[in-house]
Amino acid sequence: MKRHHPSPEVLMSYAAGSLPEAPSLLVATHLAICPECRVRAGELDALGGAMLENLSPTKMEADAFDRVMARLDEPEPPRAPPPPADPVLPAPLRAYVGRGFDAIAWKKLGRGVEEYRLPIPDADSYMTRLLRVADDREIPTHGHDGDELTLVLAGGFRDGEDSYVRGDVASADPTVSHSPVADKGGECICLVVTEGKLRFSGLFGPLLTYFRG
Repeated sequence: MKRHHPSPEVLMSYAAGSLPEAPSLLVATHLAICPECRVRAGELDALGGAMLENLSPTKMEADAFDRVMARLDEPEPPRAPPPPADPVLPAPLRAYVGRGFDAIAWKKLGRGVEEYRLPIPDADSYMTRLLRVADDREIPTHGHDGDELTLVLAGGFRDGEDSYVRGDVASADPTVSHSPVADKGGECICLVVTEGKLRFSGLFGPLLTYFRG
């Protein structure tokens, strides 16, 4: 089966630290699952470090060293214990959800579809949520105002001729209108990061768009 990864451009932006928080969370969660992309991200980090070494030095303020040394004497703030292991939620995502998968408070969207929205500061630009889709359930046909990234955490889904399973990332841009279908044999759990609003089509399109805004 063909595997699906974030685009090189998305990985480059992530490694450079220029990717917004919501898609960065999705990429970090994918890296926790995908060893191939962890290697690529490490290579990009090394490339960025080499580029920094070739930059001309910047003159520092006269008291910069004293300020750094003073901060070293400050007491270290207490650290929260790491979240317990979870078979569905990799560590980067567990830290945002703040609980195990079995304790998530899902919100019903329709027959066989539930969501949990993540509290991320850039919520004005991105909608970040976990989707839980029942066996063989189809998502209503929709488009996007911006880009959308979907990471499969459990189960799988079909979108046209492509199939996605745990660890795969599906990408869609404003030119795409689609209706993904969860695989048979079990529910599909995904992390979905959508830029802007969704645009649903069909008989109930305007109503669905209103409630999903």
